[in-house]
Amino acid sequence: MKITDVKLDVLVWPRFDRPFWTSINEVGQVSELVVRLRTDDGIEGIGEAHGGSIHHFDYQGVPRMSGAAAAIVELLGPLVIGEDPLDNERLWQRMFALTFSKGWARAGFSRREIMTAIAAVDIAVWDIKGKAANMPVFKLLGGFRDTVPCYVTGGYYQDGKSLSDLASECRTYVGMGYNAIKLKIGGVSVGEDVERVAAVRDAVGPDIDIMVDVNEGYDVPTAIAAARALEPLNIRWLEEPVHWYDHVEGLRQVADATSIPIASGEQALHRWDARDLVMRGGIKIMQFDCTRSAGITEVLKIAGMCATQNVNLALHHDPQIHGHVVAAMPNGEILETFPDATRDPIWEELFTVRPEIVNSEMKLLDRPGWGLELNEDTLQKRGVKSVL
Repeated sequence: MKITDVKLDVLVWPRFDRPFWTSINEVGQVSELVVRLRTDDGIEGIGEAHGGSIHHFDYQGVPRMSGAAAAIVELLGPLVIGEDPLDNERLWQRMFALTFSKGWARAGFSRREIMTAIAAVDIAVWDIKGKAANMPVFKLLGGFRDTVPCYVTGGYYQDGKSLSDLASECRTYVGMGYNAIKLKIGGVSVGEDVERVAAVRDAVGPDIDIMVDVNEGYDVPTAIAAARALEPLNIRWLEEPVHWYDHVEGLRQVADATSIPIASGEQALHRWDARDLVMRGGIKIMQFDCTRSAGITEVLKIAGMCATQNVNLALHHDPQIHGHVVAAMPNGEILETFPDATRDPIWEELFTVRPEIVNSEMKLLDRPGWGLELNEDTLQKRGVKSVL
């Protein structure tokens, strides 16, 4: 089997009327990169990636491919055409070698952009592998189970959003069947955030899990103070509590100072970043995002390492992909989902066939590969007609 063609779709949704905020970042728009690898025996593999480097607009407002998308067109596509997609380890190593080659330096991409591009291509390769074997990817990876516990991410900061609004939002999630909710904190004072989380705890009761996500908004002393103030509210985990520049040693200081388990990993680029978080950062929940960086081939190595250190997997974003990994592994814990189309329309619009979430559980499809069918109308409607 040989790869004969690489097709790329850069999808961009309109800006939100009311942007969502984490502690320090605005989520004003969402985008997704879809790669389709075609083979000489008629199999097509679907890959996805997301992140801020997917697209941009030039000074005249013309959409242009940049970052990960351009890296696929200029670097990875020519590299994988003619190769056997079943040889995922060899292909991954060839693509990864670009990050420490003269070709990378001359091309002008950042390493993160190349790692995001690798993610999309590698995920498409695994779809082909599953389809060639006539097996769902989760079974190909290990098949520990076919359902995955899910939580909903919400509780973002928005202009004009009151405590009452926040509590009502979270009651809505419980009404949808969710038994675990993740809230954003770190964007206001510790006291205000404790009040916000307490309002949600009062609204949803003691039996609903609450996680809190700082999105790297605190320094170490503030993170420790916040953790200690939140402990009485029975928090399942504290996510990315410290600024980006101290995300390993500083993280360990926070982990040592609180009884709340620490979660991190969505910013990690590869297994070595993940290793540092596990071995030196004190995390108990690994949130590596293989649709943002490196793909399935790499996350399998990370999952095995985590298992040796009693660290569980709660992979970040894109549940239609990460659900297979979490389901395949004994240390797969839970899956992040965004069922509210006003925050993440991708889940609602991109697929005509995908898994369903019922009562906080995703049931994976017994279909080859990822089991997904793309919505061609969405590809046409949201696709950016880009030029390099």
